[in-house]
Amino acid sequence: MAAKPDFTRIEKSMQAGEDFSLTRAQYLTSTGKALPKEKYYTERKSAIAKCAKAHGYRVEVVPEIIRFVKVR
Repeated sequence: MAAKPDFTRIEKSMQAGEDFSLTRAQYLTSTGKALPKEKYYTERKSAIAKCAKAHGYRVEVVPEIIRFVKVR
C-alpha cells in the first residue's frame, strides 16, 4: 500500500483562509506525492479534494497549477 500524501503544509495555508495556488512541483515538494493526473478526479474525488472540502475550499486544476479557492 502506498503512503498517503502529507497535507500538513497545505493545511497551514488553508488555515489562513485565503485563496492560494501551487504548481505541480510545489505540490510534490509539499506533500511528497505527485498531483493526480486526471483533472476531474483531482478536483472532486482525490485525497486533496477531500482535505480541501473539509477546510472549506474547493480545488480547481488549470494547466500545471492547482488552485485552492475558499468557498464563501
